[in-house]
Formats: sequence, C-alpha cells, structure tokens
Amino acid sequence: MSLLAGDLRAFFAAALKEVRQQRRYPTIFLGQLFWPVILPASWVLMGQAYSGNNAQALAAFAERAGSSNVAVFVFVGYAMYNWLSVLLWGAGTALRQEQLRGTLEAVFVTPASRLVPLFGPGVATLLPMAVIFASNLLALRVFFGVLPPVAAVLQAAVIVVLGIPALYAIGALFAASVLRFGEVAPVVQLIRGMFVLACGITFPLAMLPLWAQIWAKLMPPTYIVDDIRRVLLRGDTIADVAGDVAIVLSLAVLTAVLAVAVFRYLERSARVTGMLGRF
Repeated sequence: MSLLAGDLRAFFAAALKEVRQQRRYPTIFLGQLFWPVILPASWVLMGQAYSGNNAQALAAFAERAGSSNVAVFVFVGYAMYNWLSVLLWGAGTALRQEQLRGTLEAVFVTPASRLVPLFGPGVATLLPMAVIFASNLLALRVFFGVLPPVAAVLQAAVIVVLGIPALYAIGALFAASVLRFGEVAPVVQLIRGMFVLACGITFPLAMLPLWAQIWAKLMPPTYIVDDIRRVLLRGDTIADVAGDVAIVLSLAVLTAVLAVAVFRYLERSARVTGMLGRF
C-alpha cells in the first residue's frame, strides 16, 4: 500500500472513530435539536416584543440588515453560531480529547501522517452540522410560518458546502494550539465570542465601528453568513456572491497552510517539553 493510500485510510478511520463516538452517545443530538431552535426563537420573540411589530422599527432594522425578516436573519446567524460551536468543541478539541485519554502519544507514533489526527476528526462535524441546519429550517416553518423558496434553500446549501473548508481549517488551526496550551476550553469561549461579535452573526455588521468591520472582513464566517442571508432574504444568486465565495476559499487555503505550519512547529516543541503526554 502506498503512503498516500495509507494516509487516506487512516484519515477516514479517524473520522469514523468520531462518528462512532457520537453514535455511542445519541443524547448529544438532543442538544443539537433543542438549542438551535430555542436560542434564536427567544431572540426573535424578544425583538418582536420590544418593537411591537412597529413599521418604523422594522424599517430601521431593514435599513441596516437588508431585510425586514427578523426571524430568518436571526436563525441564519445562530445556525452559524452553532456550526462554530460544533467545530471548536469538536474538531477544535479533538487533539485535547486524545491527550486526556492518554492516546495522543500512541497516535503520533503510528506511520500515518501527522495531518491525519489534525484534519481527520473534523469530518465527523458534518453530521451534527446537518442536524443543526435541518432543525433551524424546520423551526422557521413551524413556529414562524417562514419557508424560503426551494431554489434559495438549495443555493444557500451550496454556499454552506463551499464554506466548509474555511471553517474546517479554523477548527484545525485551533486544534493545533492544544500542543502548546493543553486545556483550551476557556479559549473556545473567547474565540467563539469574538466570532459572534465581529462576524455579524447576531446583529447587522453595519452596527459595528468601521475598524471592527474591516477586521470582520478577514474572517470567513462574515462572508458565509452574509451570503446565506443575501440568498434567502434578498433573492440573490450564487453568481451574485461569487466574489465572496472566492474570498472564503482563499482564506480557507491560507488558514489551512497556517494550521499545518503551526501544528508542525508546536509538535516539535511538544516533543521537547513532553507536552504530548501531559494532561
């Protein structure tokens, strides 16, 4: 068997291991059905309570958000929030989980490429991600009577698929930091909060000061969530957001290269300091 074939086999084995662990604890999926519905729904209802469905208030919101449909705007944002949560707590902490189980050193002495444990576990996040998006779409239909056109939903799905490599790379970059810092749970909260504030997830990007808007343009979630909203709320097409998609894919390549470079540097450092076997 060639080295490439062996690495591919190890890659899918790493992904399958994560899927089996998810299947072993099916109650995890209850949270992925519950929170993606309750959190955004509470914000939508709160907004309706504060505005009283006042036409002037909705017009002010539409001026900043590009649409007066508060429910879809909020649900798309929270879908991204939950997607980032799954990535950071799943793929982003995969190496940390191996470290806690005492198996990280054993994984690193296998002949497989070191990139396998870095990128392989992230494939398993596709399943909970699909559950989250499906529950969001169902909640919009059942609780708020909103059902975007099928063509718009399909184009939004294409944007999600094209955005996967970028967020996948972010998870890998975050995972690499485990080799330096060990426990990263507090950092997960910090990074996730930064994305929520800076990427227009819970409020229109226009509400941020100019310097923050410029900073947001360096983050892939900013483009992904805005493009999904443009397709679902404004009737734009894939062609209309092609420029943003190109930027997201470029950022994905840069982030993946950075993740590999950081991982290789920290791996060498961890071998010297003994960080691989620490808890």
